[in-house]
Amino acid sequence: MLFLTVIAATGFFLYLMRPAVKQILPVSEEVSVPVPSLPEHAVAIIIDDLGHSRAAARPFLEMPYPVALSFLPGRPHTVELAKEARRNGKTLLLHLPMEPLGYPETDPGPGAILLSQDRARIQSIIEDDLASLPGIVGLNNHMGSKATADDRVMEAVLSLVGSKGLFFVDSRTTPRTVGPSKAREMGIPCACRDIFLDNVADPAAIDARMDELLDLALKRGWAIGIGHPHPLTAEAMSRLAAKAKERGVTWISLESMIAYADPGNRDILR
Repeated sequence: MLFLTVIAATGFFLYLMRPAVKQILPVSEEVSVPVPSLPEHAVAIIIDDLGHSRAAARPFLEMPYPVALSFLPGRPHTVELAKEARRNGKTLLLHLPMEPLGYPETDPGPGAILLSQDRARIQSIIEDDLASLPGIVGLNNHMGSKATADDRVMEAVLSLVGSKGLFFVDSRTTPRTVGPSKAREMGIPCACRDIFLDNVADPAAIDARMDELLDLALKRGWAIGIGHPHPLTAEAMSRLAAKAKERGVTWISLESMIAYADPGNRDILR
């Protein structure tokens, strides 16, 4: 009995001394701290393109819903807004500008990843972007219809993402993206955008996209939507919360969604 007591005490001591988990709690039957199970049906929401305007960002920083906020690097208000979002307990992403089809006529802006850059330059740019934004837990692409379809570029991006313990959300700006398959190959936690909520700036159109998002969550079990810092989108968030509750869909944090959305992430995060 004394031997078992010593073993138990030793195990408890080691448990207390374990390193703090900074990112997503792993999904594993072996962890000591219980992991809440994914609701039967769930959605997560990302708001992109933050950093240009304080006024546009304000409703999303202050709303009670678990929106993840994705900040563009090098914009006038990115740093101050990201710091405030962090104080408000919001999930912070780097909205990584990446080369689109039609570049340079279509310009992704400062801090962008281009096909002309070598691996070292790509990773240096992301390092600089991350250094300017404390509290980032993941990345999703801004534009990138050309860059995300390039295997070499995505290997460089995802290698840096993995080395920082972050996750990647593919905004799916092209059906030819190699992001998800490359992430799984490299063991990087990843998920994909399902629905753009506000490509048409009209309340009825946004509501229709929200219904599609909830339909998908009910059919598949989960869905990820992306919106933008528009007043109509901010107003729609309360309607989404009400509709989700009415239809039995739980609005969860993006970190929780990443941990469960792709079955492959369960092994990656273990």
